Amino acid sequence: MYYLSSNEKGVLNVIGPRLRKIRCDKKISQTKLSELCRERHLRRSVATISKIENQLRSVYDYEVQIFADALGVTIDDLYRDSVVLPAEI
Repeated sequence: MYYLSSNEKGVLNVIGPRLRKIRCDKKISQTKLSELCRERHLRRSVATISKIENQLRSVYDYEVQIFADALGVTIDDLYRDSVVLPAEI
């Protein structure tokens, strides 16, 4: 089964809102998250993190793993309660 987010609404990923919520709940700034990612050999700017959180940028699977590790959560935590719309075929 294939799933896509709704590009008509400008939604390019499903983890953005959860990424922001978890980051804010842990009182981690976007700058700090960027630094934590850099420590894990993933260079992502604050602007890129903002785009991801606002669902304006797609996210690669390896990025999801690094975000989860940097925030001390599981990948499932980042996808929890995400709405994934079925692709139109």
